[in-house]
Amino acid sequence: MTDLWHSLLKSEFSYLRIVAEKWGFPFTAPDIREGIDQVADAMLGGNILAGVAEILDPKEQEALIWLDNQGGRSSWDHFARKFGPLREMGAGRLERERPDQAPISPLESLWYRALIARGFFETPTGPQEFAYIPDDLREMIGPILNPKRVSNPEADFFCRVAAPRERAEILPPPDFILDQLCTLLAGIRISLDPSNHLPDLSQPEAGFLRALASAAGLIDAVGQTSPENIRDFLELEEPAALQTLWKSWLGKGMPAEITLLPEIVLDGDPPLDAVRARRQVLSYLEALSAEEWWSIESFLSQVKERHPDFLRSGGEYDSWFIKRRTGEEYLSGFEYWDEIEGALLRFFITGPLYWLGLIGLGAPDEERPPLAFRLEPLFADLMAGRPPALPAREPDRIQLRSQGEIRMTVNVPRKARYQIARFCDWHPIKADAYQYRLSPGSLTRAEGQGLRAPHLLSLLKNHADAIPPNLLAALERWEKSGPQAVIEPRTVLRLGSPAILKALKKSRASRYILEQLGPTAVIIHPGSEEKITQVLMELGFFVDLKDQSGSQT
Repeated sequence: MTDLWHSLLKSEFSYLRIVAEKWGFPFTAPDIREGIDQVADAMLGGNILAGVAEILDPKEQEALIWLDNQGGRSSWDHFARKFGPLREMGAGRLERERPDQAPISPLESLWYRALIARGFFETPTGPQEFAYIPDDLREMIGPILNPKRVSNPEADFFCRVAAPRERAEILPPPDFILDQLCTLLAGIRISLDPSNHLPDLSQPEAGFLRALASAAGLIDAVGQTSPENIRDFLELEEPAALQTLWKSWLGKGMPAEITLLPEIVLDGDPPLDAVRARRQVLSYLEALSAEEWWSIESFLSQVKERHPDFLRSGGEYDSWFIKRRTGEEYLSGFEYWDEIEGALLRFFITGPLYWLGLIGLGAPDEERPPLAFRLEPLFADLMAGRPPALPAREPDRIQLRSQGEIRMTVNVPRKARYQIARFCDWHPIKADAYQYRLSPGSLTRAEGQGLRAPHLLSLLKNHADAIPPNLLAALERWEKSGPQAVIEPRTVLRLGSPAILKALKKSRASRYILEQLGPTAVIIHPGSEEKITQVLMELGFFVDLKDQSGSQT
C-alpha cells in the first residue's frame, strides 16, 4: 500500500489547505511540497487522530471500519457506490464551492480529512483503481475505530448453506460433455443437423458447446471441423480430454459467457476480459466447502456485496451498451447489476460449470429452477491442475441388424462412434442409444469425404460382435459397383395400344419421352403431363390424368 505522504503527492494546494482547516492545525506552506510535509507531519506527529472517534459521525466511522476490514482497500467504484459519491472538482471550483463544508456522503467527508486516498495498484488481472486508507494512518486509527478488525477478510466467503427445501429435487447430471461434443463434431463434419442425437440440448448449451469446440481448435473460424485436431482429441483418454476442454474454456479463445445469455444483448465492443471474469468466479467458488449444498441466491448477493466489479473491473456501469433481448432500453447503471452480472453468475453455475460436470444442482421440485448447488469432485481436480478422476467405462459393443441399422450406446469408444456415424443416416435416440442406418445416400456422402466401405467394415469388425452376412455382402458389393438396385419416383404414361405409342413418338411430344418400359408404357419428363395430354387430344385420344394419390384430375 502507500503511506500518507506519498498519497498526497498529486493533491492540489487548495486541497491541502482544506485538510489543515478540517483538522484545525496551522497551514503556512508556500508551495505544494512543503504543504504535503506540513499536513503529513501534523496528522502523524501529534495527537490530532487520538480523538477521531469523537470527530467522525457514525456513517463516517462505518465507512472507515468497513474499508479497514477489507484489508485497508477496496475498488474505488465499489467503495464510492457504498459510501459515496465524491464530487470531482478542480482547484478553482474547490475554492469557490468548498464541498468540505457540506459533504454529501461519508466518502466526501473522509476525503477532505485525508483519511481516504485514491490510487491505482497492480492486481493479478492488471492495474485497478482503489480507495484505501494510507498505511501509516491505518496503523494509528485502526485500533481506535476498529479494535476487532477482521484479520483476513478474504478468507471467508459468507455464502448461506442451502435449506433442505431448496434442494429437495437433485437434478440428474447432464449428458457427459465429451459424448455431446463427439456427436456435434460428427454432425458438423457431414453437414448434418445433430439435433436428433442431442434432443435435450438448449440453445445456450448448444452455443456453449460450439464455442468450446472452437476454443479447443476442433472447429475453425468458419464453423468447419478440423480433422487433424479432432483425430488427436479423440485419441486422448477421457480425463485428458476433459482437462483439455477445461483449459480451452479458461483460455482467451473462448468467447465471453455474457454473449451467450439468452435474456440480454451486448452492443458495441466493450473491453471484455472473459478470462479474468471466469477466474474471479472460480476463486469465489473455491472458497466454499465441497461438503455442503449452497444457496445460489446467497452466492449472488455475496458477490454483489464483496466483488461486484468481477465483470466490469473499471466499474463501467454506464458506458457498456446492454439491453434486454425483448426491448430497446439500455440497462445503464449499477441498479441493473442483478440483470447483468447476477444473470451471468447464475449462468456460470447452472450452465458451463454444470455442463462440464463441476457443479451439481438442486431445486425445490421438478417444475422450478435450481436454487442450490454443490461442488463436485471434478472441481477440485481441475482447479488443482490434475487430470480428473473419472469412473472407468466398460466399452460396449456395437449392435447391427440385417436391415442396415446400427445401434451404439455412449460407452462405445468415441473415436469409433465419430467415424461410423459419418457413414450413416441419423435417427432419433431410442432406449438410451444412438440409432443409425446405412443407405446408398449415406455411403455416397462418406465416399465424398474419402471414407470407403472397407474402412467401415474394419471398424465394425473391431467394435461389433458380428456383422450380419447380408450386410457384409451388401457392403462388399457396394465397394465394387455401387448400389445394386434403385427405387425412385417416376411419371409413367400407359397407353391403350402399341399404335398409340407409335403415333406419340412421331408427334412433337416425343421429346418428353425418357424411357420405354414396354409396348404400351413409357416414362415421361416430370411436368410434361399437360403438353402430352394436348398432343394426344389432337391425335384423337382422351387422357385420364391421375395425381399421386390415384385420383382423377
